[in-house]
Amino acid sequence: MEKLSGCIDLSSRVKLRLTGGDRVRYLNGQVTNNVTKANPRTAIYACVPNLKGKIEADVFITQSADGESLLIDGPPELRDHLPLRLGKYLIADDAELEDVSEDYGLLHFPGELPGSLAGHKGLKEANRYGLPGNDLWLGPGEGSGLEEIAKQAGTVPGDTLEETRLLHGVPKWGHELSDDVFPAEAGLEERAVDFHKGCYIGQEVISRIHSVGKVNRVLRALVSDPDSSGGAAGDIQPGMLLFPADPGPGEQKPAGRITSVTFSPALGRAIALAFVRQAFANPGTRLMVGEDQNKLLNALEIRNTPVRI
Repeated sequence: MEKLSGCIDLSSRVKLRLTGGDRVRYLNGQVTNNVTKANPRTAIYACVPNLKGKIEADVFITQSADGESLLIDGPPELRDHLPLRLGKYLIADDAELEDVSEDYGLLHFPGELPGSLAGHKGLKEANRYGLPGNDLWLGPGEGSGLEEIAKQAGTVPGDTLEETRLLHGVPKWGHELSDDVFPAEAGLEERAVDFHKGCYIGQEVISRIHSVGKVNRVLRALVSDPDSSGGAAGDIQPGMLLFPADPGPGEQKPAGRITSVTFSPALGRAIALAFVRQAFANPGTRLMVGEDQNKLLNALEIRNTPVRI
């Protein structure tokens, strides 16, 4: 599909600021990625796991322009939970966590930046939708400029953004991500996990899964058969089960479950994300979607997704 132009308003996300001399060491003990990679011009992506190695939140982490604090943003649905989780183990550390959700505006530019923003102190390189892009943090006193910047840059349409997310296999909280999902299941090991950093909550489980090299299910992008229902997405809904198109003897178990779906004008087909069992996860595998094997609606095919950056 064509490159995206415009911006995405992410100001509704929960935004936290971590200060103090132990801020990097402390946060490194709470997230899967290496916090030392974050700097005033770059944001890194990470998971916040629980003791069982499952995802309690997915976040982006960067440094403030002056390098004196860490800025963290997460899904808006976790406005109450994320501050409690990240502050849970703050006891004798020289670090203070503050909710600054209302103090900062946050825009994301998945394509080219407006020339007027060149050199802005709030810019951070960030890949949020499978495409290289930039975040713009607008601090206290700058919020009034958010609407004007968004107006000048234009806004990426919601359906275009969802198409991009699905085509690139990017999981989203409340759809593909929850506290019942391991990073490896959602395909986040390369993007969000550093296996060479120090210890952190849930590391033992996440490292063991990596060593074994296998989970029972994995997230995959699928496209509909163009000859089935005209490729429309209307009959395919999140939560629907997937079944093998050519089941073997006695194979009645579902092959997976749809988590997100939309229609792609670029492909002329429905596209979806789904967790599928390993046996059905190879590109080219054909699956049927429906409420059960007696009400199959459409044929879907596992596709290759672009390399995550």
